[in-house]
Amino acid sequence: MTGAAGRLFGFAEPLAAGVEPAALLGGKAAGLAVMARDLGLPVPPGFVATTTVCREYLADGWPAGLDDELRGRLAWLGEQTGRGFGSTDNPLLVSVRSGAPVSMPGMMDTLLNVGMTPAIRERLADQSGDAEFAADTWLRFNRMYAEIVLNAPRDEIAGIAIHDGTARGILATAERVRAAARAFGGIPDDPFEQLKGAISTVFASWECDRARTFRAKEGIAAGLGTAATVQAMVFGNLDDRSGTGVAFTRDPSSGARKPTGDYLARAQGEDVVAGTHRVHGLEALQRQLPEVAQELLGVMERLERHYRDMCDIEFTVSAGKLYLLQTRVGRRSPLAAVRIAVDMAEDTGFPLSRAEAAGRVSDDTIAELARLGHIRPGAEAIGEGLAASPGVGAGALCFDASRAAELGAAGVAVVLARPETSPSDVHGMAAAAALVTTLGGIMSHAAVVARGWAIPAVCSLEDAKFEMGGLRIGSVFIAEGETVTVDGASGRLFLGDQREEGAQDLPELLKLREWASEAGDAERTAAGRCVSPFEVLRVMQLKGLCTAERAAGVLRADVADVAATLTGHEHLLKTTARGIALTADGRAWVEDRLSEERAAIDSEALEPCFGEFLPLNRRFKELVTGAQQGGITGADHADWPGLLASMRALHASFAPVVDAAGNVAVRLANYRTRFETALAAFAAGDHSMLASPLKDSYHTVWFEFHEELIALTGRDRAIEEASEAQ
Repeated sequence: MTGAAGRLFGFAEPLAAGVEPAALLGGKAAGLAVMARDLGLPVPPGFVATTTVCREYLADGWPAGLDDELRGRLAWLGEQTGRGFGSTDNPLLVSVRSGAPVSMPGMMDTLLNVGMTPAIRERLADQSGDAEFAADTWLRFNRMYAEIVLNAPRDEIAGIAIHDGTARGILATAERVRAAARAFGGIPDDPFEQLKGAISTVFASWECDRARTFRAKEGIAAGLGTAATVQAMVFGNLDDRSGTGVAFTRDPSSGARKPTGDYLARAQGEDVVAGTHRVHGLEALQRQLPEVAQELLGVMERLERHYRDMCDIEFTVSAGKLYLLQTRVGRRSPLAAVRIAVDMAEDTGFPLSRAEAAGRVSDDTIAELARLGHIRPGAEAIGEGLAASPGVGAGALCFDASRAAELGAAGVAVVLARPETSPSDVHGMAAAAALVTTLGGIMSHAAVVARGWAIPAVCSLEDAKFEMGGLRIGSVFIAEGETVTVDGASGRLFLGDQREEGAQDLPELLKLREWASEAGDAERTAAGRCVSPFEVLRVMQLKGLCTAERAAGVLRADVADVAATLTGHEHLLKTTARGIALTADGRAWVEDRLSEERAAIDSEALEPCFGEFLPLNRRFKELVTGAQQGGITGADHADWPGLLASMRALHASFAPVVDAAGNVAVRLANYRTRFETALAAFAAGDHSMLASPLKDSYHTVWFEFHEELIALTGRDRAIEEASEAQ
């Protein structure tokens, strides 16, 4: 059954033709629908209040008529489970979880065990035969509702939520939480009012500060909204054959082809993802319930092949039965992104072509790879934990997220260290050079966000504790403000700045470049125009790493001529396994030629071009972001005609800017042909020609044209980036 206004949908229900599931249902419910409807995997039944409802709520408050639709859905859910929401005979509890159209890990709110009352708590104790389980579930509900819906101070609630582990002690603690919550409006006794409060809070969390900060960092449109997924509870805290976990089908840090994850026996999902507990790897599930561990491995393989990519999975085991609570294409480090793409494409049995693999690696990924860095040989670590996100970062040790954000804004490199990070710390994480936590695993909030943002991170630092004014690791005390270095690839922490510059040679990246070339991206020409050494080396500078063939394609030049130019300037170049790059002397040589070019042209005449470019730049970024978030990967997508029309309109507005710039600086005239070639290939159905960094895509050419305008108008790249971020 679907609500009259199409506002509530069950996981297995079909959508109207042309509707993008994630845009309407949110990524979480869209993934649940795939698992339940298409793959027949064990998913607890549920329904979703769509992103449309969220936008209505944010604009005008609780929508008229939604109460009746919710009651109808709860009755349907009761039929699916054989339980009743609010019933004291066979009670049904639900979770209410946010689900944006794009992944925003931990940025919005989740509530578990909604529908609890004292009478239902007693019934759960009778049904399970375990009063401690019922009391624990009751306390979890009250604490989450107080902290999340009522916005009671988390520190205050945490301070009174301590108990001795007995049913009586847990119940007494729950009563203290309920008493404290009364000062903030009180926890409703009516299960339906609890549900309304939970859904309202999930919707409102779309506009919370941490979500806004994350959207700004990721370039996510503010108008999307979040869905609210309502799902029958399954209990990882039920008994000794229960637990909860988060898993990736491959290692999201290194890219290794092995399932990786965190697991806690007799726990609920927030215990793992919040990073508040010391967790165990998936081997703990293998020891506890080997048959369930094998079933999970089979599920991982099916999901990876269905999505044709690495997936992450949230799961619960209740009384020995596996349930899937979420799946999505997993966030990964830049290193893992390259390795996974190559490994999948080289597996002849995996449904991913080499050309598709080459198109999956973004400009940002390649740039971040170049900044991974190394630890100085001979440096001795003072601590070790879980390698959560690769890379090397150094800075002043800082224990407060807001302080980290302030220091970062002032240009001070900081390493943010916390017992665990919560979504409210995201503004400090965004400013940090590296992260360290003393709790949490590789699937914790800190680890997931760090990998997505290419921030080096170490979690669960061993033998570490926070003391007044510093961090103690064993016998070593590090005062706040001292410089430390984090190696996220090995999970080690060092005193002082132990970084050594230099990018890692990555054979997989060279393979991706070769595959892109095979797909026709190099656009070689048998006989091209004559080009100067400056033009060739400027291309090398803009690409970061390049080959003679690719440079010739960009310049419409003869490959042999470009190769001869490179040979004649070997003293300015270095050759790596990933391609040819400029040395420091080479970069200085190009900068000198740019200065000469700037002096020789009328750079003031480029100012109008730059002014016209800026609004077009924002418009183009919105188009690319929308295409990526909407999953528009070819002409068969319902939104393809609209995207193509928008790109053609943008190009029509942009072409005069390119022509005007080429009239001032003749070297830029070649950009017009490059843009038109990319647009023609995109219009012919090659979606990778919109934004693939390994091809001469529209986005690649756009980025390089922007760099040329910055250089030739005498602007500073860092200042421009800061201005764009505002």
